[in-house]
Amino acid sequence: MKSFRCFKESSTDLLGIYSKLQQDYFAHLSHDKQLKESLFEHSKLVLDYCLKLIEVHGLEKVINSSITRLVQILPIGNQEDWGNLLKKAFIGAIVYHDLGKANPNFQVMKMGNELFGEDKSLSIQSNHSFLGAYLYANIFFKNIIENEKLNEADDEKLLLYFIVLLFSGAIAKHHNSTINLSLDFDERQIDDCYSFLKTYGIHLDEVFCKSYYVEAQNILNEFREMVDNPEIYFNLFATTKLLYSLLTASDFYATSEFMSKVKIDEFGILNKEEKVSLIDKFRSVKSYNKDLYSKIEHYCSFPIDQLNERSNQNLNILRQKLTAEMIFNLRDNSNKYCFYIEAPTGAGKTNLSLAFATELLSIDPDLNKIFYVFPFTTLITQTFKAIKETLEINNDFIIQLHSKAGFHERQDGSYGNEKRLFVDNLFVNYPIALLSHIRFFDILKGNEKESNYLLHRLCNSIVIIDEIQTYNPEHWDKIVYFLANYAKLLNIRVLIMSATLPKIDALYEDLKGTFVSLITHRDAYFTNPNFAERVSFNFSLTEKKRPDGKEEKEKYLYELSDFMIDKAEQYASTNRNSVKVLIEFITKETASSFFSIISKSNRFEDYEILILSGDILEFRRKQIINSIKGEEFHKVIVVSTQVVEAGVDIDMDLGFKDRSLIDSDEQLAGRINRNASKDNCIVYLFDCDKTSIIYGSDFRYKVQQTNKEIFADYKEILVKKQFHALYEKVFEEKLKKMKSNLFAAGHYYQYFNEFDFIHLHKEFELIENNDSQQLFIPISIPIQYFDNFAELERMRVLSENGKHVDGFKVFNVYERLVRCDPDDFVLKQIEMKKMGSILSQFCISIYKKQHDAISTFLDPEKDKFGFKYLSNWKLCYSPEYGFDSEKIDTSIFL
Repeated sequence: MKSFRCFKESSTDLLGIYSKLQQDYFAHLSHDKQLKESLFEHSKLVLDYCLKLIEVHGLEKVINSSITRLVQILPIGNQEDWGNLLKKAFIGAIVYHDLGKANPNFQVMKMGNELFGEDKSLSIQSNHSFLGAYLYANIFFKNIIENEKLNEADDEKLLLYFIVLLFSGAIAKHHNSTINLSLDFDERQIDDCYSFLKTYGIHLDEVFCKSYYVEAQNILNEFREMVDNPEIYFNLFATTKLLYSLLTASDFYATSEFMSKVKIDEFGILNKEEKVSLIDKFRSVKSYNKDLYSKIEHYCSFPIDQLNERSNQNLNILRQKLTAEMIFNLRDNSNKYCFYIEAPTGAGKTNLSLAFATELLSIDPDLNKIFYVFPFTTLITQTFKAIKETLEINNDFIIQLHSKAGFHERQDGSYGNEKRLFVDNLFVNYPIALLSHIRFFDILKGNEKESNYLLHRLCNSIVIIDEIQTYNPEHWDKIVYFLANYAKLLNIRVLIMSATLPKIDALYEDLKGTFVSLITHRDAYFTNPNFAERVSFNFSLTEKKRPDGKEEKEKYLYELSDFMIDKAEQYASTNRNSVKVLIEFITKETASSFFSIISKSNRFEDYEILILSGDILEFRRKQIINSIKGEEFHKVIVVSTQVVEAGVDIDMDLGFKDRSLIDSDEQLAGRINRNASKDNCIVYLFDCDKTSIIYGSDFRYKVQQTNKEIFADYKEILVKKQFHALYEKVFEEKLKKMKSNLFAAGHYYQYFNEFDFIHLHKEFELIENNDSQQLFIPISIPIQYFDNFAELERMRVLSENGKHVDGFKVFNVYERLVRCDPDDFVLKQIEMKKMGSILSQFCISIYKKQHDAISTFLDPEKDKFGFKYLSNWKLCYSPEYGFDSEKIDTSIFL
């Protein structure tokens, strides 16, 4: 890797431009308008924060590596000078982003600066962002054209002209909510901007300055004619996003310091001592990890064929062997960036992931942050607790990011400064962060300002992604493309984990083998009786004809209930009269019908019967899960929809499932005998509703139904865990589509060549057609399901007896908060964040058809507050059972 001039050295002369200003220009006013920050002071503070972020996140090496790769591929003769100028243009975009505040209209209208008069003839009005982009670009156009070491004939300068135009787009949009490259310029605005060059003592020919904007599209076209390597386009896309991230973050930190007197000097990075502590804690706190590291070679070499007898002892040895094998494979491949762990249910994936992360921290000194990525909130909360317990860390080190988490406070809430905490929450200034897959991939591909804030934090980090099989296969190629390319570019170590793992790097010839499988003997573990016989599948019910029509379906469900009670009683008779049964249906309507049938049957009078579906609130889910974990009932049946697959942490004895996707069927099996410590645990599959109701558009379903081999081998794939057989066929079909139009016009990857940030974001949506809305249900919820009792008391939202949180009162407080016009924007944002976690306890997501089904029970006046409000909930809804199928059409609920 080449070494270019460091950012600190590159930026030493950049601030000198502000000394050429003949008058006092202001950048910010305090809230009370008494204090004024000069443009020079703000720009210097922005640079100071930028250099801090570059230092703590190790960005110098990242950018050097990125530029090294560019000069290796592009036709660059004088690589050192070209790279140095590119680095200077990068840091210059951050230092110069507010040059446009020299606009007299900005000074008069925004700063109240009496030294200036308003110029109504200016087409840019009081805008400063576009003017700043124009000034920055022309300063660097001048630097490029005057650099005699670069070769004009060899197009070295043209390449830099385009990159400067690209970087100037980040300046032009730094106050917008989104970033995008726009090469359509208003000629009058270009003309008006020219005069401001003289304000900074810059003398350039007007035709020269204008030509770059008039010819901007041609410069892009010439760039594209010169460059056809996809790696270059991704590199520049990612570098521009990284610039935007650093610019907006540094600007926010600097502005916050002036406006709120909040100085940030800690950025949530693991230092050397903290890394050593985490590694030591992982290897010593839990007895099984202490045992593992004391005998790691013994476990790795232990013959797996001696562990075929089912016993807790052998199961524990298998877990140790699996982890040891993973660790040695990681050590042998520590120079790689992307990894797979495919481990059977019961192998302890969280512990495996922590072993992976702590090993890497001990190997690569540049790594200093850990991100966990999950598709479900339940997995985030479970893993958050497990990590804190295993590593013995507190809230100073770890944060969970989702709507229900609320405002994260440091240990015991004693940190004191809420505005400082707000900044730490916004920029996730914690060494370990757990977040949703939506938010994570928005950071990678999104063009929105707030998601992009965090991109610089991903540099030199460890990223652990769980349950990737839940993502839409339509986007698997994009997922692996972004992960593999970002990992190499930003020194991210990526781990993908799953029990049913699609090895998605097979989707690209160039990326095949990019991901290293850390479990060498995958089949030996999956077929070992301690894992394989944890659950057995019974397919006898699938031989029955699927019911057609209401009467047939009712008869089918009655017969299914008889079959289920026979099997439940049979199991209970060998298990001290105790049994936990889980049955999953495809739709809420069928689940409700079955629930009604068994609730009224005398045969089930000894059973506690519970229902778990998408319209059940979070607190009720917790009640159900806690009652099962606490073994409150000797005999219990949970009737569920597919939501039970979403990381619900329960351990049942018997399972029944309306068959659907092979992955989905395996996920349900993961809720049965989770710890592999029981015998005779069976999953009975049946065929009641059409799978296409939910999965009709899923690529896996289409392959499962249309591919003769997969259709015929469905049972064998599920029993023998040969999920690769399904994925190979899915990949075959997807590759046929990809090869014909991978980089063709209008296809997704062509957007990289066009630097079309908008479509790169919009056309990679992990949740398709997500028109969901939040439905607020103003019930009363027991107070033990909320974290901050003091906040609830302060808000006065408790019931009269103080034992419940009153949803009606909560929404009233929220309404007042929305309506209020605060003196301090940050304090309102903090209150909104705190309120958000409380509101989420009363909310479920609904789609348009669901909304239409319950519209007569809603209060439309509440729509303006961003929620649908179920004012007449008592007529159609109960916390225990969700929506009443006799009052509304529940066939569209999950």
